[in-house]
Amino acid sequence: MTITVQNVIDRLIEPVGAFEETVDRLKSGRLDAEVHKVAVVFMATYAIIQQAVEAGVDLIITHEPTYYTHSDEGDWLAGGSVYEKKRKLIEESGISIFRLHDYIHSYKPDGIQISILKKLEWEAYANPEELNLLTLPSDEQHTVRTLVTHLKSKLGVDSMTVIGDLDMPVRQVGLLPGAAGGPWHIQYFESRNLDLLIVGETNEWETNEYVRDAVDMGLPKALIITGHQSSEEAGMLTVVEMLQEAFPGLQVDFIVSPPAAKRV
Repeated sequence: MTITVQNVIDRLIEPVGAFEETVDRLKSGRLDAEVHKVAVVFMATYAIIQQAVEAGVDLIITHEPTYYTHSDEGDWLAGGSVYEKKRKLIEESGISIFRLHDYIHSYKPDGIQISILKKLEWEAYANPEELNLLTLPSDEQHTVRTLVTHLKSKLGVDSMTVIGDLDMPVRQVGLLPGAAGGPWHIQYFESRNLDLLIVGETNEWETNEYVRDAVDMGLPKALIITGHQSSEEAGMLTVVEMLQEAFPGLQVDFIVSPPAAKRV
């Protein structure tokens, strides 16, 4: 059976149906192009695209934008050396790139969230009706420090940012991967009476300062910032599993990228 880019996209949007407005769209290539090999990635970086092209990949499924803004429009970059070199690589290779952000977050359950919980081995702690809310067992002793150690081990990162007392006991935890934004972080802290919130990234003048004020008031609050990529990359394994099940003869590879930023 011939598999096309359109066939793959149809499977990816099937769980929720097509959206009228979304950032998820084909960034390059043709809908009728045949697909024999797919690469699933968190970010379609220049190096990742090069690697995919050399490996004979026909279609890249990426969670985050190719051109540096959430709307993923490149017109404002036209003429810039970085944009033009990346665009040239994509166009000359003929590779197809599809952005999968809004759809996967709209799956029931959220495709990113459920895979991250599996990666962290925290599925049993999550509220079945609200997977962002975790309650740690009362017979286990958890602190901010022990959870940082666990996160670093499971996510394969050397460091992360923490606000609050590392030795503070923790039971009620919020897990919001990615960049939900300060207002949502703060409202979640308040509405769920959290001890700890774990996020991908923050604007430093928003959530960080809320938690600092809480700590200075003597309130038992803490924040762990893992890094955006670290918090969501493993979530794309949902896509790998979906496509392997839907198209058994299709080669689907998961390509992990080193983080862009290093703490030195």
